[in-house]
Amino acid sequence: LDEILHGGIPESSVVLLTGVPGSGKTILAQQIAFGVAASGGKSLIVSTLSEPLPRMVRFMQGFSFFDTDLIGTSVIYEDVGTLLLQENGEKALEHTVRLLREHSPTLLIIDSFKAIQEMSLNKERLRRILYTLMGTVAAYPCTALLVGEYTEDDLATAVITSMVDGIIVLYNQHIGLHDRRYLRVAKLRGSAYVPGEHAFRITREGITVFPRIVPPEAPAAYTPGRARVSTGIPGLDDMLHGGLMRGAVALVAGDPGVGKTVTAMHFLLNGALQGERGVYFSFQEDPYQWAQIARNFGFDIDDLQRREQVHIVYTSPVEIDVEQYAWTMRETVRRTQARRVVIDSMRDLEAGARGEPERFFNYAYGLMQWLKEQGVTTLITSEIGQMFGVDLVLSGVGLSHIADVLIVLRYMVDESQIRRAIAVLAQRGSPHSNEVREYLISEEEGPRVGGPLAGGFTLWGQSSA
Repeated sequence: LDEILHGGIPESSVVLLTGVPGSGKTILAQQIAFGVAASGGKSLIVSTLSEPLPRMVRFMQGFSFFDTDLIGTSVIYEDVGTLLLQENGEKALEHTVRLLREHSPTLLIIDSFKAIQEMSLNKERLRRILYTLMGTVAAYPCTALLVGEYTEDDLATAVITSMVDGIIVLYNQHIGLHDRRYLRVAKLRGSAYVPGEHAFRITREGITVFPRIVPPEAPAAYTPGRARVSTGIPGLDDMLHGGLMRGAVALVAGDPGVGKTVTAMHFLLNGALQGERGVYFSFQEDPYQWAQIARNFGFDIDDLQRREQVHIVYTSPVEIDVEQYAWTMRETVRRTQARRVVIDSMRDLEAGARGEPERFFNYAYGLMQWLKEQGVTTLITSEIGQMFGVDLVLSGVGLSHIADVLIVLRYMVDESQIRRAIAVLAQRGSPHSNEVREYLISEEEGPRVGGPLAGGFTLWGQSSA
């Protein structure tokens, strides 16, 4: 969330934290409160009619951020619900101002502020007291979070929305078999922020927000090198005139079972043998299957993993959410200091974009640009169903916007025998072979490029002109 807010909530500001029931407002507010307290500040949490204080505290104890040692000293709970029922919203808010002056907290939370607003008899008096609250917050200084269940219509008409410095909205979306949680910053005075919706999840640790990848308006300043990265696959470096350019994104597209995963695996493991750490993001083979395939080709995968040269990250394609996975990928690359990355495959990753082509393209383009800026050489795979005259398209958007190198693997028929073919269709900034060659795969030798395929061959289902 701090990344989205460009460093956090501005000090001495008043922010409205809103969303439907069950969207996570109270959890987020409490998590921030205990975070402030753990870093040496003081949090004052004022509860109204939304939830009885003992009940709120009991449920919060299930989260790891909840620390009972901080309660009463660094985290102070006050309940104004009785006062709100006996008097009205203005009285409760006046008492809150007195509590603020008494405790001088770093952070003030009113949960729920909307209850105070709804119980107020005099809207003009409420406005004046609210001005007093905001002035007191600024004078101490103190930052305030006003929690409430405001709808989109409320946000357009409520007085509070024009007075606060910021508005953070939490909401849920039901998509297919899944419920997705999203956060959006609608307003934040005096500070830039990342616009749009950002995925988040709630676990025992509390809320984790996954900032969406924003494609840059212009690429970040970096100098593409002329260094080459060897694939380690005999013959393929020759077709690429020396290997892949350092920091390039290479797409390996092809028919089902033609050898895309084997090619990607050898690119990563051969790099690890050369001292380049790699991460393999898989949506098909789990780590145990993947490791066994590597062993079948003669790689000592256990030693490579023990030396942290290779990291396998498996996620079921059914559970992917692209925003969350983008965060996982970037953090894994940073943590492992990877120089090579494989994504196998983009078609599986696309499933996490909820059928929104523009959303997926923005994600994929932003991620690839980030990997380039880190100097990471990336290989992505994608399945295609047509033969030559191939429709190389992801989500209705041409792959030329994403990949620097296009490598195609196809099945070909020679009379009664099926053979594999390989061709390099494009390589930005570098010449490459224009030949169609045979692609051979065996456990003894792994993948390797064979001789040119002359006329007389037929692609699976159509002739090869």
